[in-house]
Amino acid sequence: MNLLRKLNHKLGATTGFEIRKAGLPYAPAPKPAPAKEPAETKPVAQVAYRPPEDPEVDRLLRRPVFIMSPVRSGSTLLRLLLNAHSRLHSAHELHFRRLEVTTSTKLAERAMAELGLERGDLEHLIWDRVLHRELVRSGKDFLVEKTPSNTFAYKRIAACWPDARFIFLLRHPASIARSWYEADPEKRTEEEAALDALRYMRATERARQALPGHVVRYEELTDDPESAMKGICSYLEIDFEPGMLDYGSQTQTSYKKGLGDWKDKIRSGQVQAGRALPAEEEIPEPLREISTAWGYLEGGADQDAAAAAREPHAEIAEVWPRDGAVRLTGSLHGVTDDGGPWELLLVRRDHEDQQLRYPAGLADGGFDVTVPVADLAPAGLTTPAQWDIHLAAGEGDAEVRLRAGRHLDGITGKKNIMVFPGQPAEIDGADVEVKPYYTIKDNLSVEVLPAS
Repeated sequence: MNLLRKLNHKLGATTGFEIRKAGLPYAPAPKPAPAKEPAETKPVAQVAYRPPEDPEVDRLLRRPVFIMSPVRSGSTLLRLLLNAHSRLHSAHELHFRRLEVTTSTKLAERAMAELGLERGDLEHLIWDRVLHRELVRSGKDFLVEKTPSNTFAYKRIAACWPDARFIFLLRHPASIARSWYEADPEKRTEEEAALDALRYMRATERARQALPGHVVRYEELTDDPESAMKGICSYLEIDFEPGMLDYGSQTQTSYKKGLGDWKDKIRSGQVQAGRALPAEEEIPEPLREISTAWGYLEGGADQDAAAAAREPHAEIAEVWPRDGAVRLTGSLHGVTDDGGPWELLLVRRDHEDQQLRYPAGLADGGFDVTVPVADLAPAGLTTPAQWDIHLAAGEGDAEVRLRAGRHLDGITGKKNIMVFPGQPAEIDGADVEVKPYYTIKDNLSVEVLPAS
């Protein structure tokens, strides 16, 4: 560096001026660097991917849980509630799918290819290792991840972890758009917020239609968090823990802008009431179709399911018809006082006097009851016969009955989708078949038919 350059270096650092030889034009001011594009909007490289050849060898993470939701849908609240469970760990948004692999030489590509590893395979190994490391550090059993942009890569996530489980978190589309606008009103107009949020809503809906999982609504989460969390715990096959609802006292966490919600409401450590639902005339036109599809406007395919999900009922988690019995597990939904003792009640349709009762063994709102097939095919029963299933508590006129069904997963029309095997039985020497089934309203019943 010559003397003039050294001098200009010092002057520039202290005064902002430089010395130039007379007669020379000023150097043009450097152009400002282009603003960095937000990570969420940067396109992800299209990479060929496939499921692991051998999950036992290629995956460390077992049965991870992914919350699929649009932005501003309450996913931070949900992940904090789940993180307060002794067996679930849910860190801030991890954005793991932005971790990419490149090779600097063709030789490296050839070396990996000889191991049977393409770029997509290598990226999946890194994703799995990062998430598994985070889980091991927590000392818990299952990892829960909630980055909203994961909805745009649901196919790849399902391929990466074939045993993954999915929770679909829905919220009134107009409330999502309003919250997205209020998060940064200088960055986007209300119209832009609605259209931007709609991209996430549509991606979430595509994932919901393609993948099995459990559906929960933000409005359920804020109106009746205990029932909502019991339903999720039942789906995840873990016990509900009351301390989950007071998440602030159960876990230490940091709130970072850009990695989830960080506002005072979420920092309170407890579930806060949600905002009032928008009136029909307040729903922007671009959001009306998705509002209908999600049951927030009349005429949607989810309308009856949404209404049923809000009503108190016995939510069925699993049905196991085998070994001469039908085993049912599930939880009470929309019941603030477990009361009891609760029983599993089967009532023969159109024959109220014919009933079967079994202790429900209710624990933290969950039930696990096994019904012998022989009980469902007693002597003298005329076929075909149907038994409708309830959870019941109390006696006489004070008896409370909750119809058993499966409504919280958002899948309608189960009668034609979920078909259970029949089991053989005998009535007065005649062979019959006993078979659970879902009704057109997605409630669970059992039918007894002559053997074919």
